[in-house]
Amino acid sequence: MTPSSTTEPGASTPSIDPDSVWVCPVCDLIHEPVHVEPGYGVVCRRCGHTLYAPKKDSIERTMAYALTGLLLFIPANFLPVMTLNILGIEGTGSIYDSVTAFWDQGYYFVAIIVGLTSLVFPFIKLSLLFIISFCLFIRRYPSDLPAFMRLCHHLDEWAMLEVYMLGILVAIIKLHHMAHIHYDIGFMCFIALMVVTLSSSVALDEHLFWERIEKRPR
Repeated sequence: MTPSSTTEPGASTPSIDPDSVWVCPVCDLIHEPVHVEPGYGVVCRRCGHTLYAPKKDSIERTMAYALTGLLLFIPANFLPVMTLNILGIEGTGSIYDSVTAFWDQGYYFVAIIVGLTSLVFPFIKLSLLFIISFCLFIRRYPSDLPAFMRLCHHLDEWAMLEVYMLGILVAIIKLHHMAHIHYDIGFMCFIALMVVTLSSSVALDEHLFWERIEKRPR
């Protein structure tokens, strides 16, 4: 699906309100906004880049995923992830325990980075997603919603649960020949937390969210 009209850069045109047009982020071609139903998309007439593809029930799905992630957050990070048994010596630990272990060994910078990317930032992002989607769902528009959306966007670069999961998988691969590994409830909760966190990002329709926020009553 393509917009009904376009304007080539450099052509003689009247002054344009930047909030009333769509600009392709790849080739800068200006498009007239059109209404798009979920399941369809608008592509740039020049380069074919997808300008907008609305997502079905984005507000409700984002709110549900964010709430599920918040409910899973405590067990995923504070309950034991795995129990290792090596030559009769047994040890267990949680995500939080890894942060405290780095700190106790003097790796303060690593402990802070791991704590922020695996605990603090994911929790803040899920909280913001829930607050924003809940406010839009009940049609309440606090003045802080734009700031929350911007912060949520920037946290995408720092909330790295999937990277932490890769580290756990690497450890499992390296240790499974020499140790008996028992997967505890924290491991299952962490996988579920990672899935719902990624799902909340996929369900988020930023265009729709910003449109609702910008049209809020002043």
